[in-house]
Amino acid sequence: MTFVLVCPACGMEYRPPKGKEERYACDCGSVLLVEWPKPKWAPKGRGVWRYKSLLPFTGKPATMGEGGTGLVNARELIGEYTVKELRFKTEGDNPTDSFKDRGTTVCMSRALKKGFKRVSVASTGNMGASVASYAAFANLEARVFVPKGIPDEKIAQMIAVGAKLHKVKGTFRDAVDAMLLDVKKGSYLCETGLNPYYLEGEKTIGFELYEEMGVPDRIVVPTGTGGLITSIYKAFKELKRAGKTRKLPQMVAVQAKRCSPIVDAWRKGTEKVKEPKKANTIASAIMVKSPFNGVTALRAIDESGGCAIGVTETAIKHAIRELGREGIFAEPASAAALAAMHELRHKKTDKVALIITGHGLKDPAAFLG
Repeated sequence: MTFVLVCPACGMEYRPPKGKEERYACDCGSVLLVEWPKPKWAPKGRGVWRYKSLLPFTGKPATMGEGGTGLVNARELIGEYTVKELRFKTEGDNPTDSFKDRGTTVCMSRALKKGFKRVSVASTGNMGASVASYAAFANLEARVFVPKGIPDEKIAQMIAVGAKLHKVKGTFRDAVDAMLLDVKKGSYLCETGLNPYYLEGEKTIGFELYEEMGVPDRIVVPTGTGGLITSIYKAFKELKRAGKTRKLPQMVAVQAKRCSPIVDAWRKGTEKVKEPKKANTIASAIMVKSPFNGVTALRAIDESGGCAIGVTETAIKHAIRELGREGIFAEPASAAALAAMHELRHKKTDKVALIITGHGLKDPAAFLG
């Protein structure tokens, strides 16, 4: 296992620290990414840890069987688009019903190995539930920082597994600030986008797509922090450097029009992601005003020849029902991927994968309301 930490902003490289120390950010303040100078493709086993040769951890991982999720062929909807294949990657099949578990298993494994006794995360739902559940499994204390006013159904899963909930006055950004103070006091950082090792778990979605359908022509990704689209594209770049493919997929980022900082930046042709003044969408899982991985998401879109699309609330609600025709119950953020399909130009030979990031039971009120 040989990797370095690289800053996407200034290009600085760091070797991963030994002992209990952990480096999360560059000295310039930017987030970091794990880079593999010589990727070793040696899949063995199943799930996320099938790809251990390209994950930043050695030893016995803290795993609940995450990964290995379904890849469903469209049946009813394939006729509505001029494509060869339309497939849904159902990440709601993970232990806590969302793709977040892929990154959490890597972070939790590192926290245990380095001797941490507690982990901290800021969340409005899925990430908090994932960290809380894995911490319970690993016998670690979980501290979850949430903005005050978050609906009870969003925090029920966290409470059920024994997480210590800290309700913070203000926005999600205020919850993040409170969580970072706790990290300075000795807690392990389990925040998506801020912990570079987290994205390494997420990228295994790309590896699974590759093994099951080759390299898709297009991958449509619901986008909040920008981490998921960054990590999936990263997986295919690693596959290319490992000599497994010459082709890379087009990456499509989808956000709700009511909160679309990455879409807005892409349309303006800038990497400066501006925080919207207001944000209010039923797709709460991607309602991120200040995306931690916004720059790398924009680079993934541009390098791959992809695009960024904003979708309406009406389109998201319609997409939930359309996915239901395929037997898939998706949370609103996940359905945003299908809502974007009508905005894309397709070829008859295209193979398209949609990332269904979380189960509909994560937010049933959005569907029933």
